Amino acid sequence: MPTQDQTLNDVLNRYTDTKVKLRREETSTAIHRVLDILEPILKYVNEQDSRFSHEILRAGSYACGLKVSKPDEFDFLVSVKSVPNLVWAKTTHQRFYNINSTGQMYRTTVPLPSPPNGYHFLSFNNNSHDVKPIWREDTKMKLDDDLIPFQVKSYLKGLVTQAIRVYNLRDDVIVNNRTNGPAITLRLRTGKSVSLDLVAQVPDNGRGLPQPTLTQWPRSQLWPPKDKVEEVRATGTDSVPKDNLYWQTSFGRCEKVLINGIDADEGCRKQCLRILKKLREDHWCMNGQGKPALSSYHLKTLLLWECERYPQSSDWSRDKLGERVMGLVQRLKTWTEEKRCPHYFIDSINLFADKYGKLKNAQGLDLAAEKLGEFLDDPQCFLSE
Repeated sequence: MPTQDQTLNDVLNRYTDTKVKLRREETSTAIHRVLDILEPILKYVNEQDSRFSHEILRAGSYACGLKVSKPDEFDFLVSVKSVPNLVWAKTTHQRFYNINSTGQMYRTTVPLPSPPNGYHFLSFNNNSHDVKPIWREDTKMKLDDDLIPFQVKSYLKGLVTQAIRVYNLRDDVIVNNRTNGPAITLRLRTGKSVSLDLVAQVPDNGRGLPQPTLTQWPRSQLWPPKDKVEEVRATGTDSVPKDNLYWQTSFGRCEKVLINGIDADEGCRKQCLRILKKLREDHWCMNGQGKPALSSYHLKTLLLWECERYPQSSDWSRDKLGERVMGLVQRLKTWTEEKRCPHYFIDSINLFADKYGKLKNAQGLDLAAEKLGEFLDDPQCFLSE
């Protein structure tokens, strides 16, 4: 007679096979379509301004093997090259500039507030011999000594739009006019609907982890393993234009280091996360009122915290699949009820809130908590549909 845990494991494995796994042929077709469009675009961008790399850097769920359902969204980084060692600054000096509603920079008499937690300025040290003339004289991406996030993203978007026109790709791809967030979104117009997000990235250049993270992380001596800790420290953070005036500290490559090989012990960590991502898409964020309260990034953060709580390989063996999924959902329910999702590397940051600490979608979190409670009461009802 199978136990309740064995029955749930069987249901979860069947759910993975029927609902979660991507179809390889469909995925291969989609990625080839995307690369056929992206390669000439990035080549053109690099030819017009060699400071943008033409290398295709995959990011997001697909790059980490965590994509679920349809292969219809892909993320890529566009690295800003030839950048000298920038000053990663919170308050080195006051900035008297801002940006208006039409995207124009202007001078002010009131200084910009200090960057919020998790954000910073990027400044050139013009006294350094490392600063090349192209950067000293630049007005497309700089103002005074600062590299401005909005200007970098706008300049890159303009070059991408030119590339589409020059290569006669307008029948194949369209640039989304949306300007919120760090990404430039392209939508393929032919065949099945596919979108790709391009995010400008200023590499770490050996800066390493920011000081608050160095002093607080790792919190455990058991997870991540020491070799992963050293690899994360060597990888360091990058800067992405999440805000118009402040650069966001991105731990994306650090998180990728932790996710890659996370199941080298043949555990079920990635399977747990992919199951949660599919449940989120189908059941937990269906209110349809603006941006969902729960994101894929929240779930990845949840997994990292749970790996820290359960550091042993035996905790993630395949026969513990049901136990781990239920534990993850229980913790996520607590987070939604408390309306706090702590950033894995900077736990003073609440990922349910904006950069100033205001909740983004309190009502959506309440609805998600209710749905999560229903799942905990009867998981098979959600998994057997």
